[in-house]
Amino acid sequence: MLAAFLLWRTKIPGDLNRPQLDANRVFGSEATRAGARFDRFFDVEWVLATLTSIAVLAVFLVRGPRLVRRLGLRPVNAGIITAVFIAVVLWAASVPFAIAASWWSRRHGILQRSWASIVFEPLGGLVQTAVSTTIVIAVALLLARRLPRTWWVAAAGVVLVLAVGLQFALPYLERLGTHPVRSHQLLGQIRSLERRERVGRPVVRVETVSGETTAANAYAIGVGPSRSVIIWSTMLDGRFTPNQVRFVVAHELAHLARRHIWKGIGWGVLFGLPLFGLVAYVTGRRGGLRRPENVPLAMFTLAVAAIVVTPLANAVSRRYEAEADWVAVQATRDPGAGRALFEQFTITDLQNPDPPGWVEFFLEDHPSALARVEQVEAWRRLHR
Repeated sequence: MLAAFLLWRTKIPGDLNRPQLDANRVFGSEATRAGARFDRFFDVEWVLATLTSIAVLAVFLVRGPRLVRRLGLRPVNAGIITAVFIAVVLWAASVPFAIAASWWSRRHGILQRSWASIVFEPLGGLVQTAVSTTIVIAVALLLARRLPRTWWVAAAGVVLVLAVGLQFALPYLERLGTHPVRSHQLLGQIRSLERRERVGRPVVRVETVSGETTAANAYAIGVGPSRSVIIWSTMLDGRFTPNQVRFVVAHELAHLARRHIWKGIGWGVLFGLPLFGLVAYVTGRRGGLRRPENVPLAMFTLAVAAIVVTPLANAVSRRYEAEADWVAVQATRDPGAGRALFEQFTITDLQNPDPPGWVEFFLEDHPSALARVEQVEAWRRLHR
């Protein structure tokens, strides 16, 4: 509870009085309707995909133990084979939804990739699913055999080490195919923002995505010497003004300055430890993970618990994104650029500026565009 309290704190004033704005007036009724219509497809798709995954896991919950016994393998091997088989079936069940999402984005001009790449892309996900499932379940089963009562604590520690290692190594892979910022004006703005936000000198690169999507984005990633900000080339294609791009960079640098990635790892421990503990408790009533027949039960429990935890994780993410917006407007002193940026995002990315409450609760890890505009307007009123 103390860790959660400390991690929850941000630089946004607790008594900030946000104005209550109307989305149709801020973004225009046409853009608001277009964003709502575009996002509604993904909302329904998420519900159907989630129900399908739970249904698949429920089938294995009933049939899985019999499957394990028929394998005739040693416990660890049987558990790994069972987990990988279930993961592959889940992957196969998700493919139609992924293709449908790509079709919808392509139909609206957001996705620019060919149908061949869309159809064959999930195969990469299959390999990733098989490898990651093998590693995770092997670690869990081996720990469960050696530490029957406390394996879940050790597993959480292993996941923590892997998470830190991934955040350190992944930026080096993300930088492949990128190039340095070529605009001297933008480079000068970046250096000025780095000094104002006291973030040091992280690597800032541009990723060419114009052949894949028209959506615009940027993101911060990495810890320690691997800290990086990646700007999509679509942010620099002329649809956004230099001041709007500067605000985006200030936002991403704020994630690094406020150590949001480290804090996210901390939240991962706070969420992950109880999840592993729950799996240990549920499977322990049937002999624990030492018995491979309990692998389907463990996967079902983890999936359901993840759905329950997701709204909490989204709330944390939205809070940190709001803090990054606050730090960005403090650094740029330009609430007008922030407001114009969020308005432009609803057009370029077809965002719903004011999604329904249940969508925000379950799906949104960023504040709505309307909430972001309200926050920069609140900053403007404080600094008149």
